Amino acid sequence: MAEERKQEQAEGNTARAPAREAKPGRASFGKAKKLARPLVFFGALLVIGTALIMLGGRHDADTLARTMKYGILTADEVNTAFERVSGKLVSRPAVEGKRVKAGDVLMELDPTDNAIAIRKTRAAIENNRAAVEEEKRQIEIDLVASGTTERNAWRRIEGLQAALDTARSNERRAAADFARAKALIASHAISQSSYDQLKSAWETAAASVTSARRALDAATVGATRADLSRLSSKGTADGMRLSEIADTRASIRNRTLKVAQLEAEGRSLEADLDALEVEKNRLTLRAPEDGKVLKLMYEPGEIVPAGTPAVLLQTDRSYYEIYVSERDAARFSEGKDVVGTTASGDKVKGTVRVLRRAPAFADIRGSRERGQADLASLIARIYIVPRPGVVPGMTIGVKTDD
Repeated sequence: MAEERKQEQAEGNTARAPAREAKPGRASFGKAKKLARPLVFFGALLVIGTALIMLGGRHDADTLARTMKYGILTADEVNTAFERVSGKLVSRPAVEGKRVKAGDVLMELDPTDNAIAIRKTRAAIENNRAAVEEEKRQIEIDLVASGTTERNAWRRIEGLQAALDTARSNERRAAADFARAKALIASHAISQSSYDQLKSAWETAAASVTSARRALDAATVGATRADLSRLSSKGTADGMRLSEIADTRASIRNRTLKVAQLEAEGRSLEADLDALEVEKNRLTLRAPEDGKVLKLMYEPGEIVPAGTPAVLLQTDRSYYEIYVSERDAARFSEGKDVVGTTASGDKVKGTVRVLRRAPAFADIRGSRERGQADLASLIARIYIVPRPGVVPGMTIGVKTDD
């Protein structure tokens, strides 16, 4: 029985085998269907991804470089120095790393020499003022004296005129007596001695007139004919112009020029004093504006030369620079307002102060064979509005597209 069952099973297997071999196409279709499903799925993903890439924003390095520009925030630095003065450093209140306000004392030089020069100049100014006052008073005294001398001269001239008149009267009387004597001598009415006496008296009177006229002429040098006519007719010399008095007053006027010279010297001394006061102020180095002390160049006791940097000050004026293309130049022209973003997302307002040509290495070189020209790059310097949390050294980005 067992052998019969084995034989029947073998025959059954033999009979079913041809039936399976009779349907090979259905098996191949099933396998292809299983393989097509993942291919369709990945193809759909590829199409969707390509569409998203084409329609969405690109985040590759080249695209980001064209749409976003970055710059490092930099603070303006000021080198402060002693202007036109030098000397030994005696005080240095400034401390590196500390903030200072405009006008705060940073350094001080030894003021000893300057103080001595100021005292000497002030003494010279006082001496000059005293000399000017003395000369002015002396001029006033001399002017008064010249007036007194002039009036005395007029009275003396009037006396000389009176003496001349008397001499002329005496001369006329003596001439008349002599004329009578000449008539009488011929008739021997008078003696020869009487005649000689009258003749001598007449000659003496004539000589007195000549002497009086010469004295009057000497005293009235410079007088006009009108003055002399008035003197002769009225006997007064008031108002007569005399050369001696005129020369005296001219000399006094020359002394007023000396006063002007002394006053000019005084003004020069005052200017020297002003210069010394300015120099005194320059011996103290003050902060030109608010900022932070970065570096101190000298220690107390050292000699500080004039004009050499003594303190390096970081100011509160900060800026950053970005490279922009010619296409974006209009958006970053000078005076335009720009909003940048820090790495932490803070918005920073600023203004373009300078837009200049960038160095040649920043230009984009085009291919002439393909009809493309070179594209120049520009540098925009943007000064920011200070705000808390934004300090030099930070990176600030600016979008160049809308």
